[in-house]
Amino acid sequence: MKPCVVVQTDFGLGGGGVMHGTIKMVDPELQVFDANHQVEKFNVRMAARSLNHLVPYWPEGTIFISVVDPGVGTSRRASVAKLKNGSYVVSPDNGSFTTLLDNPGIEAIREIDETVNRLKGTEKVSIFHGRDLFAYCAARLASGIIDFEGVGKEYPVEEIIRYEEYGYEIEEGKATGISTDMMRTFGNLESSIPIEAFEQAGFKVGEEIGVSIYHNEDCVFFKKIAYQPSFGWVKEGEEVVYNSSDGVIGVGINLGDFIRKHNIGFGKEWTIVFEKEK
Repeated sequence: MKPCVVVQTDFGLGGGGVMHGTIKMVDPELQVFDANHQVEKFNVRMAARSLNHLVPYWPEGTIFISVVDPGVGTSRRASVAKLKNGSYVVSPDNGSFTTLLDNPGIEAIREIDETVNRLKGTEKVSIFHGRDLFAYCAARLASGIIDFEGVGKEYPVEEIIRYEEYGYEIEEGKATGISTDMMRTFGNLESSIPIEAFEQAGFKVGEEIGVSIYHNEDCVFFKKIAYQPSFGWVKEGEEVVYNSSDGVIGVGINLGDFIRKHNIGFGKEWTIVFEKEK
């Protein structure tokens, strides 16, 4: 059975249609699925986080295409990574592989040989590698026309571009991290603090926790919020601290939008502090 091909981009709704067509021209039998075309434009961190969320929940051997490529047409490598769980990711090597280096791990990586694995007739175009390189090469790999070695020249995993990941600090009764992202549809904040670290700091479900959010040095939000298993444990319109499906601590509003209501951003200038009453 041929592997699934799963596509994510920052192209917006309908942006993957040409990539689907390219894949089907290589092999009409391939099953192609859209995972997410709403990655924020040029946001490599979001692309990596989305892959981290996707990869564990598809069968071994799945071929993922991730095209968030602000450096398209430049010297950045167009690559295929073989993951330690048996799947593959076809993507620019621009930071998009970062989370996969840790989980599930990258066994090997190869740069796509454009003389072999480029859609014919596109040689003079350098702005649509999603179609011309990534979709085309992924289809050839999924169909069995080439094997992993046929992608192109291997290079050391240690050379993979890795962005600086946001850290966190814990002590008894306190956890400090970064507002790293939001769940776009619902407006929930995602922090850099893993659930396990939060528990190590002594926080327990059912407690009320002081939550402070700082933009640079300025406190822009403070409230005592219940730490609960999910949104429905608090009243409609109330904030809740919860365990995110991405394995980190999140903050949201039951039937509301935390990020947009409180005008919270994300990135290294946005710090979030959880603290028990002393």
